[in-house]
Amino acid sequence: MFAVEIFLMNFAKMGYTELIPWLLDTATLQEAHPFHRANWPDWVPGASKFREHAEILSVAVKAAENKDREKTKERDQKHADTLLSVNLNANYIVMRWHHEKNESLLHNAGYVLKEKTKKSYGRSSISNRPLDLKLKNGPDPGSVTVKFEKDPAAGLYQLQICKGVPVGEESWGEQGLHKSCRFVVIDLDRASWYYFRGRSHGDNETSPWSAPVGIVVV
Repeated sequence: MFAVEIFLMNFAKMGYTELIPWLLDTATLQEAHPFHRANWPDWVPGASKFREHAEILSVAVKAAENKDREKTKERDQKHADTLLSVNLNANYIVMRWHHEKNESLLHNAGYVLKEKTKKSYGRSSISNRPLDLKLKNGPDPGSVTVKFEKDPAAGLYQLQICKGVPVGEESWGEQGLHKSCRFVVIDLDRASWYYFRGRSHGDNETSPWSAPVGIVVV
């Protein structure tokens, strides 16, 4: 059984602006996966390789913007190298799933299941709208309690933080992935504005980012 039979393997058709963020998001998910993070072999491209590809491909795409023939050729080769790693990564996940007979290995690993695969396991889809996010100070000084609107199909909740008013995507930093929709963020600077946003991951799908929510930490 191959990855193309289980996952939507349409990465060759993705634009660079879609593929590069996908590589980074998938690296984050696989690093947090209960099974894959502890059992990933060195010989299979994994999270660190995906981050490396994202960085190299970003540089190659930028260098080829002026349509230079050699730079375009280099970009295309880096793209092909990336797709090979993605293919190996996905096929390894399917191989381990088949060997371990553990369905959870297919989920929260960055890939979207084909509809027929979803139906065979009776999984519901992740929310297709932004989740509500609520914040309150405490329980301790310099901490904030975060509560996501519960997504029944979610396996993980991803949170990003910005100190001060966000001015673009580069303003946001990763806080982490959480199994619970309610958790506490600690070690924040008191008397400072922080903005939070989040989204859910489940069944190899991702919800849209929530609207940013701000709070003054006390």
